[in-house]
Amino acid sequence: MIEKPVVSISGKRGPFNNVVDALSRIDLNFLGGKRILIKPNIGRAASPGRGYNTHPQAIAGVLEVIKQVNTLKVAIGESPLVGIDTMEAFKKGGVTDVAEKYNVELIDFDATPPFVKEIHNGRVLSSTKVCSPLSEYDIIISVPVAKTHMHTGVTLGIKNMKGCLYRHEKVKYHQLEYKYKEYPEKTLDSAISDLATILLPDLTIVDGYIGMEGLGPSGGEAVNSDFAVASKNAMASDVYACLLMGVQPESVPHLKLISERMNMSLDPGAYKVEPGDYQKFIHPYKKPPENISVKFKNIHVYEKEACSSCLSTLMLFLKRFSGDMTDYVLRDGKFHIAIGKGIENAAEGTVFVGNCTRAHKDKGIYVPGCPPVPTRIYEAVTGREPDENEPEVE
Repeated sequence: MIEKPVVSISGKRGPFNNVVDALSRIDLNFLGGKRILIKPNIGRAASPGRGYNTHPQAIAGVLEVIKQVNTLKVAIGESPLVGIDTMEAFKKGGVTDVAEKYNVELIDFDATPPFVKEIHNGRVLSSTKVCSPLSEYDIIISVPVAKTHMHTGVTLGIKNMKGCLYRHEKVKYHQLEYKYKEYPEKTLDSAISDLATILLPDLTIVDGYIGMEGLGPSGGEAVNSDFAVASKNAMASDVYACLLMGVQPESVPHLKLISERMNMSLDPGAYKVEPGDYQKFIHPYKKPPENISVKFKNIHVYEKEACSSCLSTLMLFLKRFSGDMTDYVLRDGKFHIAIGKGIENAAEGTVFVGNCTRAHKDKGIYVPGCPPVPTRIYEAVTGREPDENEPEVE
């Protein structure tokens, strides 16, 4: 009889102890003598506890446990959003201090040229550019922060592997032409499922201490859900993280696709969960709205085929400056702003943000960049600088 893959859950202990407790029920002997690469989600230069990034103490919990195993080497690596300095993000996110404490190397995935990985029988991809440090390690440990996601429903352990793509390759996944009409899913979901056929984590620990709900992955609200999920089965960890977030796993398109393509079950009963009363740690997350405009009064947002970098910039701009845009509304009484490569039917006078909107620059105000910072958008619209300096990525 084949044993069910184990998924271990802990909660209400804080980021460090959640992770240590969850990993205590996972057999980690397979890490012995191996080169270990930890891949957190440090996509932005943001301080801990705001839901943007994996909490540094969750990473510390991973390191605390695996130091008991006789590994050959351990490092932490990341390729953040386009335009974000990796080492700055590590430092501001508290990861540098953790790495120094445990004497592990920090790796900027984008510092060296990538290698091209072929994808056989891909839906929308035949190959992809992967960050070269991955080839130097035997084991990849995915340590994402639990978040809802406007484009993919959730972002967890499998989706976190997209951060192993080289620089603008991550943006490419949002801009693939929809050539396959027989597929009902977004091309982004298909691309993530293509990536999963060549790159899945060997161990996943989902940090749900402080996640992000609503307009994730960058414009949502921090939520103190205080759980961790660990499994050597990539689907098992994502399935149970979904359940703890109040999300049905089969409602997440990229997980459904991966399940169908790779024979990885979405059924919670396919896995052995410990403890059996894990339901006490469920903390439902607010779902992402269908349209960003729902959150911001008198703002009309055009968003199609936009990457997370532009989405992040847009949300930061609207959070700070939406109240200042009343003098720049169009005839319908709304301020119009657009991001993404697939924009159609935008009104004359719209503010077009980012290089991907270049084709529409004659229809309104065009703000170039990949992406431009929020203050640059403000200056382009108003013709003046804001009253105080705006952090580029906070």
